[in-house]
Amino acid sequence: MVLRTAVLLALLSLALTATATAAPVHVLSPGGREVVRQDRHLPPPDPRPSALRTGPHAHAAAARKTPRKTTGTELLRLRDEGAIAPELYDAALATWKDARSTLRKLTGRRAVELGNVMKAVDALAATGQLTPGRIPVLFEIIGRNREWWGGNGSLLSYGARAKFTGSRIVWQSYPGMGIQPQWLGTFGDANALWKSKRKSNAVALTELLDEVLRFASPRAGGIAWESFFSFSGAPPVWVSALSQGTGIQALARASQKLARPDYLEAATAALGIFKAPPPEGVALRTDGGTHYLIYSTNSKLLVLNGFLQSLIGLFDYTQITGSAEGRALFDAGDRAAQAEVGNYDTGAWSLYDGAKESDLGYHQLVRQFLTNLCDRTTTAVYCDTAAAFAEDEVTPPEMRVVTRRAVTKKPVPIRFTLSKVSTVTLYVDDARITSARLGHGTQTLTWPGSSKPGDRTVRIDATDLAGNRGSAEGVITLERAKKTR
Repeated sequence: MVLRTAVLLALLSLALTATATAAPVHVLSPGGREVVRQDRHLPPPDPRPSALRTGPHAHAAAARKTPRKTTGTELLRLRDEGAIAPELYDAALATWKDARSTLRKLTGRRAVELGNVMKAVDALAATGQLTPGRIPVLFEIIGRNREWWGGNGSLLSYGARAKFTGSRIVWQSYPGMGIQPQWLGTFGDANALWKSKRKSNAVALTELLDEVLRFASPRAGGIAWESFFSFSGAPPVWVSALSQGTGIQALARASQKLARPDYLEAATAALGIFKAPPPEGVALRTDGGTHYLIYSTNSKLLVLNGFLQSLIGLFDYTQITGSAEGRALFDAGDRAAQAEVGNYDTGAWSLYDGAKESDLGYHQLVRQFLTNLCDRTTTAVYCDTAAAFAEDEVTPPEMRVVTRRAVTKKPVPIRFTLSKVSTVTLYVDDARITSARLGHGTQTLTWPGSSKPGDRTVRIDATDLAGNRGSAEGVITLERAKKTR
């Protein structure tokens, strides 16, 4: 919980108008020396899913069923067919062999991390997904994981960020899946560099975007920054409207600042996934328009903050370019967002995905994104919901005790209503009984009960995620259980 709270507060930096918060980054030098630096430009990692898979990827079973297609044989086939240059083949094969050699020397978690990364690439090869356009990024992933796990890189916890000397790509630790490129973090870094007036940061921005473009893959008729591991119910290979929208925004902005029209061309090419339905793209058609998915291969997970940030990226791209296509994509998303925003408001707090309530950081984040859209569009639903979410942050939780009667000598489930996610403590006659973190709605905490009949004063104290406190009292009458004949 400490990790989530800290990193979610830092994610406000992605909103671009919020104050940046420093985040730790583990930087590994070519000599194997690791140092931890504070980077105030970075947004934080995604929240850890409740059931994070730590074994080989979902499509690894396919690799076992079709052993004739391996990474080595697929690389050779692509070279022989002229799909990749001999130089690229040689470099990729050398990276693969080096990783395999290193893996044989590793034990424990280091072997698991590098081994699972290699199994994932083998699985792509087995299923025909090791395509020419993916080779640069996939073998960068293999090479960097070999460098980290086969060298002096520390055993990173979930969500820890990593960088390598001489590179500006941000990596993130996903235990059991190695380290993976964190595209949102990378593009968030680019946006922060764009805001800076320092000449050195203009150079850094150029280096970052030149590097990140080398690792874009062809997808949906354009380019995309893909992820090759399972996450939040999304099997590989997925793309994200959140990170891609932020990338489009960063590229379009940098094209102006640095006089680099090729960045604008790349931003336009990156629109492809916003035009394609899942799983290839992120465009989920709705009655009101188009919802842009946070993970293209999980069309059931509809996360509001990711959707809104993708709209901000599309809006800014359109303002810079005057693109009719960009405007149409924004308008389709805008219609869906206006229709959906109310579904994420409980009346006392925000919902993260339409079901569970947001943590404090995500509540503040979605409020900031709504504010940014309000500033850009003056659309009432964005402005009003942003104001309501801000009010939620200073409004105490409200409760009402529902249970009124119970019997003696039995545990008593005490039912009560709760307006928002809070830490709730139950008291009976001023004696503390139990405490729990509970979501909004009708909830129950159990009192062990008493053998004595009579009235008992029940008090419910609650503290919400922002620290606001509320209290409610009720009286429960205990009666002797009726004897049965």
